[in-house]
Amino acid sequence: MNTEIPVKRIKTSKIIYVSPSDTMLKVEEVFDAFPIHHILVVENEKLMGIISKNDLLKIYKGSVAKGELPQRNHILASDIMTEDPITLDTEDTIGLAADIFLSNQVHSIPILDGDQLAGIITNHDIIKYCFK
Repeated sequence: MNTEIPVKRIKTSKIIYVSPSDTMLKVEEVFDAFPIHHILVVENEKLMGIISKNDLLKIYKGSVAKGELPQRNHILASDIMTEDPITLDTEDTIGLAADIFLSNQVHSIPILDGDQLAGIITNHDIIKYCFK
């Protein structure tokens, strides 16, 4: 595998996102509609954060521990998201992405072209690249 290939060559360019004011219910609907594990949170074309399926699981676990059901219409994407996620530039390498995945235990990284959102790369994308 050539680890010097830029991430722009293997990133997913179709950006699936929600806005910070969308509800947890909307986030769940997006996860149900697409075969993804991470949703970007975008406002005015700017990356605000990222939500993983694991983030939703934490909300459910916390509610169940309290003997409640989460108020899915009252919890906003901005309440769930990880703010200021690690990002890469389109010209950064696949090797750098792999190092970030391994050292930070994250599974997706938004890709920027300057300050514009250009896509997302996941550890799955790197595995596909290695074994295609």
